[in-house]
Amino acid sequence: MRARCALVVAAFLAQLAASAQTPRSISLVVTGGTVITQNASRQVLAPGAVAVDGTDIVDIDTPQAIAARYRAAETINAANQIVMPGLVNTHTHAPMVMYRGLADDLALMDWLQKYIFPAEAKTVSPEMVRVGTRLAALEMIESGTTAYADMYYFEEEIARTTREAGLRGVLGQTIIQFPVADAKTPAEGLQRAEAFIKAFKGDSLITPAVAPHAMYTLVAGTLKASHVLGRL
Repeated sequence: MRARCALVVAAFLAQLAASAQTPRSISLVVTGGTVITQNASRQVLAPGAVAVDGTDIVDIDTPQAIAARYRAAETINAANQIVMPGLVNTHTHAPMVMYRGLADDLALMDWLQKYIFPAEAKTVSPEMVRVGTRLAALEMIESGTTAYADMYYFEEEIARTTREAGLRGVLGQTIIQFPVADAKTPAEGLQRAEAFIKAFKGDSLITPAVAPHAMYTLVAGTLKASHVLGRL
């Protein structure tokens, strides 16, 4: 009986050892670059390698260690490059890339009141927002930005475009006191914001929010209503 148990245990241990030595199949390895980690010691591996499976980073180590543990469907040689976490853009109005260069040498209030607000009144539409966001998303991706915070009109279009691009976004539907392209009143803006939050709440890439424009473009009652809505 003891001999039989010993044989069973030995066989199990042999299988365990064999499985530990078998490289795991994953989708991607990025190898050979200088890897800037975000572990507790902010370790930098030069060279290093990153193992990715689907949307998850599963391991970071030396190229030799990663090669021993994983077999990837795709391998990217990052020699002479830096591999680092994506950047976060904390203040955007993504579709406004369409206004780039418009009176950009003026003081803020002159720029807003004399040029931007009038231009937005004539040109902002769901299509303009989609096109502008696609351009902004491309520029962010090319610069290494993988997540951003945004505030604009027709924010549901921005959310859909952001998701299509594979970016993460904390996206706020604008509330403002005067008539704009997607809401003629602050109350309508609040209704749109509520619908937007409910539509994207729980999304894996999009964090929906309410975005009161500014102290100087809203009255106290609208600011308070925005605060209540933001707690949903």
